[in-house]
Amino acid sequence: MWDLVRAAGDGQPAALEALAVEYRDPVLAFVRGRGVDGTEAEDLCQDVFVRLLAGGVFGKADARKGRFRSLLCTVAIRTIQDWNRRRRPRELPAAELDLAIAAGDFDRLWVRHLLSRALAQLRARSPQAYDVIRSHLAQDKPDRNRLWIARRKLAALMRREIAITCRSSRDVEEEIAALSPYLRPSKKP
Repeated sequence: MWDLVRAAGDGQPAALEALAVEYRDPVLAFVRGRGVDGTEAEDLCQDVFVRLLAGGVFGKADARKGRFRSLLCTVAIRTIQDWNRRRRPRELPAAELDLAIAAGDFDRLWVRHLLSRALAQLRARSPQAYDVIRSHLAQDKPDRNRLWIARRKLAALMRREIAITCRSSRDVEEEIAALSPYLRPSKKP
């Protein structure tokens, strides 16, 4: 992923397009999660990528300073904050987004995006395993061995999706650790 970021910083159109394709859905979901709907959400999503280009952010991005996803989240927050300031009357202060909360929301959306891609790959590569996972999520009781095998396949595909954004196996492990709170099943009441 960092090679793509560097290539985007050099102005390579294919790299810019690849990053936009990879991150568009999570950015759009993040914007919508802040109460922005319709064409305004689409416009703000596009503004995030315009800021990345216009500000030379791709060229300044550095893997040693953190995850690209964190940088993208910060740019998205600033874009939403500026939009809020433009929309509200001057006498009312614009609601500021808490960066720590927003970053967690962005990470959760990122995991959902990666999981949807991993599930699509599981469906294409192993329809039986996909059906077992789907059955389990629908509260059916599939065979435990088949479920264990299906989960292992899904976990391997998820790891592969995470690895696409990392430079080394150490980075993969760190990324999995950072995303692990969002990879665990939610507690049901």
